[in-house]
Amino acid sequence: MHLPVQLIERLQKLTCLPETARIQFRLPDGSDFYLQVQQRRDEVQSPNGATNGSIEAKQIAGLTENADLELEMSFNTLKDISEGQLSARHAFLLGDIRYTGNRELAAALADLFSAHG
Repeated sequence: MHLPVQLIERLQKLTCLPETARIQFRLPDGSDFYLQVQQRRDEVQSPNGATNGSIEAKQIAGLTENADLELEMSFNTLKDISEGQLSARHAFLLGDIRYTGNRELAAALADLFSAHG
């Protein structure tokens, strides 16, 4: 399953991500994938001389070693979250998503995947 482009774009706007993060999605049907997220420095400088950074996010099939965050859920839960039918925060509270790893990163992603009303 590929995450919708708008979710990747929203992920790129998060400011609380570490410099590099690997977020593993584990699905029972074996279609595991992970997001490789890293900050990159753009060549644009502001008037005060600071360099603006952006986030690059790639979805890669399979498993990664040393994931910063592992999310385990059913395919239907991921589908409902990515389509905006289910809030990730609500799914966490219901136990539909199990995670291990970086708690702050998990919280940031829960805010990213919110349901539309």
